[in-house]
Amino acid sequence: MPDLSARAQLPGFTDSLTTGLLWLDDFLRFRYVNPAAKTLLDLDGQLIRSEPVAKALAGNDTFFAILERVRSTRETVTQRELLLDVGLPDTRHKVTVDCTVTALSESEEIPELLVELIPLDRHMRISHEAGLAQQSGINRALARALAHEIKNPLGGIRAAAQLLERKLPQPKMAEYTRVIVSEVDRLAALVDKLLGPARPATPVEVNLHALLDHVARLMGEGAGPKILRDYDPSLPELMLDRDQIVQALLNLAKNAGEAAGADGRVTFRTRSLRQFTLNGVRHRLMACADIEDDGPGIPPDVRPKLFMPLTSSKPQGSGLGLSIAQELVSRQGGLIEYTSRPGCTVFSVLLPVEAADAHASA
Repeated sequence: MPDLSARAQLPGFTDSLTTGLLWLDDFLRFRYVNPAAKTLLDLDGQLIRSEPVAKALAGNDTFFAILERVRSTRETVTQRELLLDVGLPDTRHKVTVDCTVTALSESEEIPELLVELIPLDRHMRISHEAGLAQQSGINRALARALAHEIKNPLGGIRAAAQLLERKLPQPKMAEYTRVIVSEVDRLAALVDKLLGPARPATPVEVNLHALLDHVARLMGEGAGPKILRDYDPSLPELMLDRDQIVQALLNLAKNAGEAAGADGRVTFRTRSLRQFTLNGVRHRLMACADIEDDGPGIPPDVRPKLFMPLTSSKPQGSGLGLSIAQELVSRQGGLIEYTSRPGCTVFSVLLPVEAADAHASA
Protein backbone atom coordinates (compact mmCIF):
# COMPACT_ATOMS: atom_id res chain seq x y z
CA MET A 1 0.00 0.00 0.00
CA PRO A 2 1.28 3.51 -0.73
CA ASP A 3 2.81 5.44 2.17
CA LEU A 4 2.31 9.13 2.93
CA SER A 5 5.22 10.25 0.70
CA ALA A 6 3.77 8.29 -2.21
CA ARG A 7 0.36 9.83 -1.60
CA ALA A 8 1.91 13.29 -1.75
CA GLN A 9 3.14 12.48 -5.25
CA LEU A 10 -0.16 11.01 -6.38
CA PRO A 11 -1.36 14.01 -8.42
CA GLY A 12 1.99 14.36 -10.15
CA PHE A 13 1.96 11.11 -12.12
CA THR A 14 -1.79 10.63 -12.59
CA ASP A 15 -2.59 13.80 -14.54
CA SER A 16 -1.81 12.12 -17.86
CA LEU A 17 -3.71 8.87 -17.22
CA THR A 18 -6.85 8.04 -19.18
CA THR A 19 -8.15 6.13 -16.14
CA GLY A 20 -10.18 8.32 -13.80
CA LEU A 21 -8.85 8.43 -10.22
CA LEU A 22 -10.65 9.69 -7.11
CA TRP A 23 -8.88 9.94 -3.75
CA LEU A 24 -11.44 10.15 -0.95
CA ASP A 25 -10.74 10.97 2.69
CA ASP A 26 -12.11 9.29 5.83
CA PHE A 27 -15.47 11.02 5.40
CA LEU A 28 -15.76 10.26 1.66
CA ARG A 29 -14.82 13.79 0.65
CA PHE A 30 -12.70 14.50 -2.40
CA ARG A 31 -8.99 14.94 -1.70
CA TYR A 32 -7.88 14.63 -5.31
CA VAL A 33 -9.53 14.08 -8.69
CA ASN A 34 -7.35 13.60 -11.76
CA PRO A 35 -8.24 15.30 -15.08
CA ALA A 36 -9.59 12.08 -16.64
CA ALA A 37 -12.08 11.69 -13.77
CA LYS A 38 -13.11 15.35 -13.98
CA THR A 39 -13.93 14.90 -17.66
CA LEU A 40 -15.59 11.51 -17.24
CA LEU A 41 -17.79 12.58 -14.31
CA ASP A 42 -18.32 16.16 -15.55
CA LEU A 43 -16.83 17.64 -12.37
CA ASP A 44 -15.42 21.12 -11.77
CA GLY A 45 -12.07 20.63 -10.05
CA GLN A 46 -12.15 24.03 -8.31
CA LEU A 47 -15.51 23.31 -6.70
CA ILE A 48 -15.25 19.67 -5.66
CA ARG A 49 -12.16 19.69 -3.41
CA SER A 50 -13.26 18.71 0.13
CA GLU A 51 -16.83 18.33 -1.14
CA PRO A 52 -18.64 15.10 -0.17
CA VAL A 53 -18.72 12.64 -3.04
CA ALA A 54 -22.38 11.99 -2.18
CA LYS A 55 -23.19 15.57 -3.22
CA ALA A 56 -21.32 15.53 -6.53
CA LEU A 57 -22.51 12.04 -7.55
CA ALA A 58 -25.94 11.96 -5.91
CA GLY A 59 -28.29 9.17 -6.91
CA ASN A 60 -25.66 6.50 -7.61
CA ASP A 61 -26.72 4.03 -4.91
CA THR A 62 -24.72 1.07 -6.26
CA PHE A 63 -21.53 3.16 -6.31
CA PHE A 64 -22.01 4.35 -2.72
CA ALA A 65 -22.75 0.80 -1.58
CA ILE A 66 -19.35 -0.22 -2.96
CA LEU A 67 -17.64 2.64 -1.11
CA GLU A 68 -19.28 1.68 2.18
CA ARG A 69 -18.39 -1.96 1.66
CA VAL A 70 -14.71 -1.15 1.17
CA ARG A 71 -14.75 1.21 4.17
CA SER A 72 -16.12 -1.53 6.42
CA THR A 73 -14.26 -4.61 5.07
CA ARG A 74 -11.08 -2.98 3.60
CA GLU A 75 -11.24 -5.40 0.71
CA THR A 76 -10.69 -4.29 -2.87
CA VAL A 77 -13.95 -4.35 -4.84
CA THR A 78 -14.31 -4.24 -8.62
CA GLN A 79 -17.66 -3.67 -10.34
CA ARG A 80 -17.75 -4.26 -14.09
CA GLU A 81 -19.92 -2.11 -16.39
CA LEU A 82 -21.18 0.13 -13.61
CA LEU A 83 -23.67 2.73 -14.84
CA LEU A 84 -23.22 6.18 -13.26
CA ASP A 85 -25.44 9.26 -13.44
CA VAL A 86 -23.18 12.30 -13.82
CA GLY A 87 -23.33 15.99 -14.66
CA LEU A 88 -25.38 18.95 -13.53
CA PRO A 89 -29.17 18.63 -13.26
CA ASP A 90 -29.73 20.22 -16.69
CA THR A 91 -26.97 18.17 -18.38
CA ARG A 92 -27.49 14.85 -16.59
CA HIS A 93 -26.27 11.83 -18.52
CA LYS A 94 -25.01 8.29 -17.96
CA VAL A 95 -21.52 6.82 -18.32
CA THR A 96 -20.47 3.18 -18.13
CA VAL A 97 -17.26 2.33 -16.26
CA ASP A 98 -15.30 -0.50 -14.74
CA CYS A 99 -14.95 0.65 -11.11
CA THR A 100 -12.32 -0.55 -8.61
CA VAL A 101 -12.27 0.76 -5.03
CA THR A 102 -9.24 0.13 -2.79
CA ALA A 103 -8.56 1.02 0.87
CA LEU A 104 -5.29 2.97 0.93
CA SER A 105 -4.36 1.73 4.42
CA GLU A 106 -5.27 -1.32 6.47
CA SER A 107 -4.31 0.30 9.77
CA GLU A 108 -6.65 3.29 9.85
CA GLU A 109 -9.95 2.85 11.65
CA ILE A 110 -11.78 4.37 8.68
CA PRO A 111 -9.45 4.10 5.69
CA GLU A 112 -9.11 6.56 2.86
CA LEU A 113 -10.19 5.19 -0.49
CA LEU A 114 -8.75 5.18 -4.00
CA VAL A 115 -11.38 4.84 -6.76
CA GLU A 116 -10.33 3.82 -10.28
CA LEU A 117 -12.81 4.43 -13.10
CA ILE A 118 -12.10 2.99 -16.54
CA PRO A 119 -14.53 4.44 -19.13
CA LEU A 120 -16.22 1.83 -21.29
CA ASP A 121 -18.69 3.83 -23.37
CA ARG A 122 -16.22 4.41 -26.22
CA HIS A 123 -15.17 0.74 -26.30
CA MET A 124 -18.81 -0.36 -26.28
CA ARG A 125 -19.60 2.12 -29.03
CA ILE A 126 -16.74 0.86 -31.20
CA SER A 127 -18.01 -2.69 -30.77
CA HIS A 128 -21.54 -1.57 -31.63
CA GLU A 129 -20.29 0.28 -34.74
CA ALA A 130 -18.42 -2.80 -35.93
CA GLY A 131 -21.52 -4.93 -35.49
CA LEU A 132 -23.68 -2.35 -37.25
CA ALA A 133 -21.29 -2.14 -40.20
CA GLN A 134 -21.14 -5.93 -40.47
CA GLN A 135 -24.94 -6.19 -40.29
CA SER A 136 -25.28 -3.50 -42.95
CA GLY A 137 -22.98 -5.43 -45.29
CA ILE A 138 -24.93 -8.65 -44.78
CA ASN A 139 -28.23 -6.84 -45.33
CA ARG A 140 -26.98 -5.35 -48.60
CA ALA A 141 -25.80 -8.71 -49.89
CA LEU A 142 -29.10 -10.41 -49.03
CA ALA A 143 -31.19 -7.60 -50.49
CA ARG A 144 -29.27 -7.60 -53.76
CA ALA A 145 -29.47 -11.37 -54.09
CA LEU A 146 -33.21 -11.25 -53.46
CA ALA A 147 -33.68 -8.33 -55.86
CA HIS A 148 -31.91 -10.12 -58.72
CA GLU A 149 -34.02 -13.24 -58.18
CA ILE A 150 -37.22 -11.16 -58.31
CA LYS A 151 -36.33 -8.86 -61.21
CA ASN A 152 -35.74 -11.54 -63.84
CA PRO A 153 -39.28 -13.05 -63.83
CA LEU A 154 -40.88 -9.59 -63.60
CA GLY A 155 -39.73 -8.78 -67.13
CA GLY A 156 -41.31 -11.98 -68.41
CA ILE A 157 -44.61 -11.26 -66.65
CA ARG A 158 -44.74 -7.74 -68.11
CA ALA A 159 -44.02 -8.92 -71.65
CA ALA A 160 -46.65 -11.67 -71.36
CA ALA A 161 -49.27 -9.18 -70.13
CA GLN A 162 -48.58 -6.82 -73.03
CA LEU A 163 -48.78 -9.70 -75.52
CA LEU A 164 -52.04 -10.90 -73.97
CA GLU A 165 -53.52 -7.40 -74.26
CA ARG A 166 -53.07 -7.50 -78.05
CA LYS A 167 -54.88 -10.85 -78.28
CA LEU A 168 -57.89 -9.98 -76.12
CA PRO A 169 -61.17 -9.97 -78.09
CA GLN A 170 -62.80 -7.23 -75.98
CA PRO A 171 -61.08 -3.84 -75.39
CA LYS A 172 -62.61 -3.66 -71.88
CA MET A 173 -60.55 -6.65 -70.81
CA ALA A 174 -57.36 -4.68 -71.47
CA GLU A 175 -57.96 -2.96 -68.13
CA TYR A 176 -56.87 -6.14 -66.35
CA THR A 177 -53.65 -6.47 -68.29
CA ARG A 178 -52.87 -2.81 -67.61
CA VAL A 179 -53.23 -3.55 -63.89
CA ILE A 180 -50.71 -6.38 -64.27
CA VAL A 181 -48.24 -4.12 -66.12
CA SER A 182 -48.69 -1.33 -63.55
CA GLU A 183 -48.06 -3.65 -60.61
CA VAL A 184 -45.05 -5.22 -62.31
CA ASP A 185 -43.60 -1.74 -62.89
CA ARG A 186 -44.19 -0.88 -59.23
CA LEU A 187 -42.41 -4.05 -58.09
CA ALA A 188 -39.57 -3.40 -60.53
CA ALA A 189 -39.08 0.09 -59.05
CA LEU A 190 -39.03 -1.43 -55.56
CA VAL A 191 -36.42 -3.94 -56.66
CA ASP A 192 -34.28 -1.17 -58.16
CA LYS A 193 -34.32 0.54 -54.76
CA LEU A 194 -33.24 -2.70 -53.10
CA LEU A 195 -30.33 -2.94 -55.51
CA GLY A 196 -29.31 0.60 -54.57
CA PRO A 197 -27.60 3.23 -56.73
CA ALA A 198 -25.85 1.69 -59.67
CA ARG A 199 -22.99 4.15 -59.94
CA PRO A 200 -20.02 4.36 -57.52
CA ALA A 201 -19.46 7.42 -55.35
CA THR A 202 -17.95 10.45 -57.10
CA PRO A 203 -16.49 12.68 -54.34
CA VAL A 204 -16.40 16.46 -54.72
CA GLU A 205 -15.69 19.13 -52.12
CA VAL A 206 -18.94 20.05 -50.36
CA ASN A 207 -20.12 22.10 -47.41
CA LEU A 208 -22.19 19.91 -45.09
CA HIS A 209 -24.22 22.89 -43.85
CA ALA A 210 -25.16 23.84 -47.42
CA LEU A 211 -26.31 20.27 -48.03
CA LEU A 212 -28.48 20.30 -44.89
CA ASP A 213 -29.99 23.64 -45.92
CA HIS A 214 -30.74 22.13 -49.34
CA VAL A 215 -32.42 19.15 -47.66
CA ALA A 216 -34.54 21.55 -45.59
CA ARG A 217 -35.74 23.21 -48.81
CA LEU A 218 -36.54 19.83 -50.37
CA MET A 219 -38.62 18.98 -47.29
CA GLY A 220 -40.70 22.10 -47.93
CA GLU A 221 -39.42 24.10 -44.98
CA GLY A 222 -42.24 26.15 -43.49
CA ALA A 223 -44.97 23.74 -44.57
CA GLY A 224 -44.27 20.99 -42.02
CA PRO A 225 -42.48 20.72 -38.68
CA LYS A 226 -40.29 23.59 -37.55
CA ILE A 227 -36.68 23.05 -38.63
CA LEU A 228 -33.98 24.29 -36.23
CA ARG A 229 -30.28 24.58 -37.05
CA ASP A 230 -27.32 24.16 -34.70
CA TYR A 231 -24.19 24.21 -36.85
CA ASP A 232 -20.54 23.96 -35.84
CA PRO A 233 -18.79 26.79 -37.76
CA SER A 234 -15.40 25.06 -37.41
CA LEU A 235 -16.48 22.10 -39.56
CA PRO A 236 -14.26 21.94 -42.67
CA GLU A 237 -15.28 21.09 -46.23
CA LEU A 238 -15.79 17.37 -46.94
CA MET A 239 -15.06 15.17 -49.96
CA LEU A 240 -18.39 13.44 -50.64
CA ASP A 241 -20.62 12.35 -53.48
CA ARG A 242 -23.08 15.24 -53.29
CA ASP A 243 -26.11 13.48 -54.78
CA GLN A 244 -25.69 10.36 -52.70
CA ILE A 245 -25.22 12.17 -49.37
CA VAL A 246 -28.16 14.49 -50.11
CA GLN A 247 -30.35 11.44 -50.74
CA ALA A 248 -29.19 9.84 -47.47
CA LEU A 249 -29.81 13.03 -45.46
CA LEU A 250 -33.18 13.52 -47.16
CA ASN A 251 -34.31 9.99 -46.27
CA LEU A 252 -33.43 10.64 -42.61
CA ALA A 253 -34.97 14.12 -42.60
CA LYS A 254 -38.25 12.90 -44.14
CA ASN A 255 -38.51 10.19 -41.48
CA ALA A 256 -37.83 12.79 -38.79
CA GLY A 257 -40.45 15.13 -40.23
CA GLU A 258 -43.08 12.38 -40.34
CA ALA A 259 -42.26 11.38 -36.75
CA ALA A 260 -42.41 14.96 -35.47
CA GLY A 261 -45.63 15.87 -37.27
CA ALA A 262 -46.74 19.30 -38.43
CA ASP A 263 -46.55 20.78 -34.92
CA GLY A 264 -43.20 19.20 -33.99
CA ARG A 265 -39.58 20.17 -34.39
CA VAL A 266 -36.67 18.74 -36.39
CA THR A 267 -33.14 19.86 -35.52
CA PHE A 268 -30.18 19.75 -37.90
CA ARG A 269 -26.97 19.74 -35.84
CA THR A 270 -23.31 19.38 -36.84
CA ARG A 271 -20.24 18.76 -34.72
CA SER A 272 -16.54 17.98 -35.22
CA LEU A 273 -15.30 14.80 -33.49
CA ARG A 274 -11.57 14.40 -32.86
CA GLN A 275 -9.58 11.16 -32.60
CA PHE A 276 -12.63 9.08 -33.45
CA THR A 277 -12.52 5.35 -34.24
CA LEU A 278 -14.94 4.16 -36.91
CA ASN A 279 -15.09 0.68 -38.40
CA GLY A 280 -11.78 -0.14 -36.73
CA VAL A 281 -10.00 2.90 -38.24
CA ARG A 282 -8.94 5.83 -36.05
CA HIS A 283 -9.66 9.18 -37.70
CA ARG A 284 -8.01 12.42 -36.70
CA LEU A 285 -11.23 14.30 -37.44
CA MET A 286 -14.81 13.23 -38.13
CA ALA A 287 -17.88 15.22 -39.08
CA CYS A 288 -21.14 14.36 -37.34
CA ALA A 289 -24.50 15.50 -38.73
CA ASP A 290 -27.41 14.86 -36.35
CA ILE A 291 -31.03 14.87 -37.47
CA GLU A 292 -33.20 14.99 -34.36
CA ASP A 293 -36.97 14.91 -33.97
CA ASP A 294 -39.28 15.25 -30.98
CA GLY A 295 -41.63 12.48 -32.09
CA PRO A 296 -42.77 9.40 -30.15
CA GLY A 297 -39.53 7.45 -30.64
CA ILE A 298 -38.79 4.18 -32.41
CA PRO A 299 -40.79 1.18 -31.13
CA PRO A 300 -38.49 -1.21 -29.18
CA ASP A 301 -39.48 -4.21 -31.33
CA VAL A 302 -38.33 -2.39 -34.50
CA ARG A 303 -34.92 -1.22 -33.24
CA PRO A 304 -32.88 -4.46 -33.64
CA LYS A 305 -33.73 -4.65 -37.37
CA LEU A 306 -34.08 -0.92 -38.08
CA PHE A 307 -31.55 -0.78 -40.94
CA MET A 308 -32.70 -4.02 -42.55
CA PRO A 309 -34.54 -3.66 -45.88
CA LEU A 310 -38.35 -3.81 -45.74
CA THR A 311 -38.40 -2.86 -42.04
CA SER A 312 -40.76 -0.01 -41.19
CA SER A 313 -42.94 1.12 -38.30
CA LYS A 314 -45.12 3.14 -40.71
CA PRO A 315 -48.26 1.45 -42.11
CA GLN A 316 -47.55 2.64 -45.68
CA GLY A 317 -43.76 2.59 -45.45
CA SER A 318 -41.61 0.53 -47.83
CA GLY A 319 -38.91 0.05 -45.20
CA LEU A 320 -36.15 0.99 -47.66
CA GLY A 321 -35.30 4.58 -46.67
CA LEU A 322 -32.95 3.77 -43.79
CA SER A 323 -31.24 0.81 -45.46
CA ILE A 324 -30.58 2.91 -48.57
CA ALA A 325 -29.32 5.82 -46.44
CA GLN A 326 -26.93 3.49 -44.60
CA GLU A 327 -25.68 2.11 -47.93
CA LEU A 328 -25.09 5.60 -49.35
CA VAL A 329 -23.26 6.81 -46.24
CA SER A 330 -21.11 3.67 -46.13
CA ARG A 331 -19.97 4.47 -49.68
CA GLN A 332 -18.48 7.69 -48.26
CA GLY A 333 -16.59 5.70 -45.60
CA GLY A 334 -19.12 6.67 -42.94
CA LEU A 335 -21.85 5.17 -40.78
CA ILE A 336 -25.30 6.07 -39.46
CA GLU A 337 -26.04 5.56 -35.75
CA TYR A 338 -29.11 6.43 -33.75
CA THR A 339 -30.49 6.87 -30.25
CA SER A 340 -34.19 6.98 -29.47
CA ARG A 341 -36.52 7.61 -26.59
CA PRO A 342 -40.00 9.16 -26.47
CA GLY A 343 -39.65 12.81 -27.38
CA CYS A 344 -36.11 12.58 -28.79
CA THR A 345 -34.82 10.44 -31.67
CA VAL A 346 -31.42 11.31 -33.14
CA PHE A 347 -29.88 9.82 -36.29
CA SER A 348 -26.16 10.65 -36.48
CA VAL A 349 -24.36 10.59 -39.83
CA LEU A 350 -20.64 10.07 -39.17
CA LEU A 351 -18.30 11.03 -42.02
CA PRO A 352 -14.47 11.10 -42.14
CA VAL A 353 -12.80 14.42 -42.94
CA GLU A 354 -9.32 13.23 -43.92
CA ALA A 355 -10.07 13.02 -47.64
CA ALA A 356 -11.07 16.67 -47.67
CA ASP A 357 -7.89 17.58 -45.77
CA ALA A 358 -5.77 15.75 -48.33
CA HIS A 359 -7.62 17.46 -51.18
CA ALA A 360 -7.08 20.90 -49.64
CA SER A 361 -3.36 20.34 -49.13
CA ALA A 362 -2.76 18.91 -52.58
